[in-house]
Parts: sequence; C-alpha cells; structure tokens
Amino acid sequence: MSGVDQLEDPRAEAAVGWMVEMGSGPMSEHQIRAFEAWLQADPLNEAAWIRLQGGMMPYGVAARHRLQPDLLGRRRGRSPSRRTLLTGLCAVLGAGAAGGSVLNRFVPLGGVLADHVTLTAQNRSVPLADGSETVLSPRTAVNLRYEPGLRGIQLVSGEVLVRIASRATPFHVTVGPLTLSAQAGIFVLEDRNEVVTVTGVQGTGELAGFGAEGPQAVAPGDLLEFGDGRLRRLVADRDAATAWLDGLLVAKDRPLAAIVDKLRPYFPGVIRVDPAVSALRVTGVFSLKDPGAALDALAESLDLSISRLTHYWVSLGPRAAAA
Repeated sequence: MSGVDQLEDPRAEAAVGWMVEMGSGPMSEHQIRAFEAWLQADPLNEAAWIRLQGGMMPYGVAARHRLQPDLLGRRRGRSPSRRTLLTGLCAVLGAGAAGGSVLNRFVPLGGVLADHVTLTAQNRSVPLADGSETVLSPRTAVNLRYEPGLRGIQLVSGEVLVRIASRATPFHVTVGPLTLSAQAGIFVLEDRNEVVTVTGVQGTGELAGFGAEGPQAVAPGDLLEFGDGRLRRLVADRDAATAWLDGLLVAKDRPLAAIVDKLRPYFPGVIRVDPAVSALRVTGVFSLKDPGAALDALAESLDLSISRLTHYWVSLGPRAAAA
C-alpha cells in the first residue's frame, strides 16, 4: 500500500480511532460491542486493525481470537497506560509520514504525553482536586499543577474553559509565556496557531508575562489576544466564546479563515481555504458536531466552490465563472 493509499484508507482511519479510544479510558459495554461489530463487518477491517497494532497487546489478541466483551474488559484492566499506548502508536505510525498524518488527525501529537488530552471532535470535563473544573475542547492537552501552596494547570495546546473554585490560594493557568491568576471565576483560554487568547466570562483575574507592559486585568467581557510579541485588548462576546460547550460555533462578522480554524479541531482531515476567499466576512451559527455540513453551509452562503477528495480532504475556493 502506498503512502497516499494508507493516508486515505478509511479502514486505517477507523482502526486508529478504535486504538486511541481504547487507550483513552474504560470502554463501555456499548463501545465494546460496537468495536466487535466493526471488526466482524468486513475482513478488511480486521486486517487494517492487525496491520496497525501488530504485536501491541492485549488488543491484537482481541482482534485475532474474537474475545467476548467480558474477557476483553478483563484484559483491558491490565492494559498499558494511555501514555504508553499513545507513545507506542506514535512509534508504530511515525515510521512513515502517512502513518503519522493519520494519527495526528485524531490526537494532537504535540501534547500526547500531557496529563489530559482530547481527541479530534471530543470535549472532556476534568474535575480538579480543589473543586475547580476545566473543560477541554477537541485536540487540547493540559498538565495539572497541584502541590502544597500551588493549584492550577498548564495549557499545552488547544482551548479550555476553566471554572475556578473560590479559595484563598490563587489559581494559575499557564499558557505559553503567559500566566492567568485568579481566586475565582470562569475564563476561556486558547493557544492555537501561535496566538494566545484569554476571555473573561465571570470574575476577575490578572494576566502576566508581557515583560515591560506589566500584568493586565481580565474582567468579564475582556478578550486579550497575544501573538507576534504584541498584546491586543478587545471586547469579547461571552456567549460566542462559550458556545462550543453546546456544540455550536457562533460567528459575527468573522473572516472565513478564522471560522475554518475553529472547525478544524472537529474534523479528522484537511480543510484548505483558497487565499482569494479567506478574508470574506461570515456571520452565522454552525454546528460543530457536523463540520462537513458547516462547510457546505459556508460554501452556499458565500457562493464558493467546495470539493472533496475522500471524506478527509476538503477545499473551499472561488466559484468558477459561468462559461
């Protein structure tokens, strides 16, 4: 199989998805039955599974011998840790660029060894030891920072909403060179494409790490954007900033390129935008649960062309003039 064929093989995509799902936490009975059904639906599915994981146990045993769900569950109790599994997947797939590209569609490889990682199109709520909570958007990685006299997290990459429980000790969120400190409140922080944004939703905090500019206050409705060594203070739309919690993308006069950037963590493939249309302004509400439909709606509303190469490569561009 060539690199291109492997990259676009939907069975390989599905096999990687199942491998990562198994390594991300306990599987429910429904998930186990769904996995067995997928294996049995087509001999090529099982071939893709075996080809992917090779000798990685116990999953190879389940694939080859059709273990019953209860036995699979017992073996999973002795399965490798998530870090071990994902590191092994990187080694298995990283031997070729195509394999690494397949895995990277599901897991943010840059943060694969973080304490908590979300996959493409996956949100996850993580309760914290002090009563706080962080909600990870798709393709996000965070590390926990708890020790005597310190509470907080490090955002390695992606986007999080942090609900900070009121305590005397300040809560710290480190993201890139910046640190947000607050004793209570709700904040949304994002680090993608070398730009850090911090949005105040509830409560007040302080953002430090700007050198000579000194710490900056973050109040409800504040949006601080830091990139290329420069800080911009904007007005935030708090409803839009938290709409992803409900599976929605709210755009109010945003460039098309920025909208597509928001869709990418929910899409296990490549989305290309022609520079000729990337600056078009967009207003609307789109479903993050169906990014393909969102792209179709964008193309229709902006009169763009949309083309697809398999399910995993989508291009938006200007519509060709009629002959």
